[in-house]
Parts: sequence; C-alpha cells; structure tokens
Amino acid sequence: MLNRAIQAEQAPGSTFKPIVALAGLSTGIVDANFTTHCSGGVALYGVYQHCMKHHGTLSMHGGIVQSCDVYFYTLGAKVGIDNLSFYGDLVGFGQRTGIDLPGEKTGLMPSEKWKLRTQRTKWYAGETPSVAIGQGALIVTPLQLARAMGGIGVGGHWYQPHMVKRSPDQV
Repeated sequence: MLNRAIQAEQAPGSTFKPIVALAGLSTGIVDANFTTHCSGGVALYGVYQHCMKHHGTLSMHGGIVQSCDVYFYTLGAKVGIDNLSFYGDLVGFGQRTGIDLPGEKTGLMPSEKWKLRTQRTKWYAGETPSVAIGQGALIVTPLQLARAMGGIGVGGHWYQPHMVKRSPDQV
C-alpha cells in the first residue's frame, strides 16, 4: 500500500511559484515591482514557452494571483536554478520532513550539482523555466508541499510534522 501523503512524488506545479518569488526577492535579483508582459508566451533560450492566457503586464503580486507562467518563466530564468534550488531546499523540498512514519520519500529539488552528479552532464539554462513553474525535474510529496506552504504562511519557520497519538483532551 502507498501512503500518498509521504510517498507520492509529483510535480508541484503552480504551488511552487511563491518559492520562486521568495528566491527572487530574497536574493535581491528583483523586487516586488518587477514586471513582465505576458502575451500568451515568451521565447527563452530558443524555445517558445506558452502560457494559458494573455495576462498583459503583471507585477509579482499579479503574477502570483493570475498564476502566469510567463511571469515565472521569466523570473526563474533571472533567478537561476541554483537560487531556486537553495530556496526549494530551504522550504524542505528534496528532503524528508522527518515525520514519525516509515517509508517517507525525499522528492527531488534539482540543481546544477545534482544533474552533474546523477546524469554526468551540465544543467542547461533552458531547463530552468520549467522548474520555475513547478514542472521539469522537480518532484515533491504532498506533505513536503503542505509543510512548505505552512512555513511561508507563519513567516518562515518550517516545523517538523508529527502524528498525533492522542488528543490533548485525553491526557
């Protein structure tokens, strides 16, 4: 049997976009006023990357609210895979949460070093935009994602999850 919460490894998709924003802001590469124009897609590294909609010009807030792929393709390209990897690691992607259950999977937060070590080839800049929208080599467990979003929600503290053995009322 598969415990999906700790063993299912999937691409996080657009739920990764706030971590990309965090990486951009924390590194100082962009500020909250950074804008991008979405005309339904963008050409990066010789590949046309599509968006679901023509969003027009968006700030970071608009990029998150509208979940604009073009905004995050562009931001991810500016930030780079190693900064994305650093902040992905910071929120707990690519590592076990430490929950007191057996068989927890680690997921995968890609980086230049990871690709060189596992595939014996360099990371190409054109691979970064797909990671920036939560696709590509990036995989997480549902619990890792819940922990990451919870940590952002409480201001940057990522707690180790635990199973409740009994309710405080039953003490």
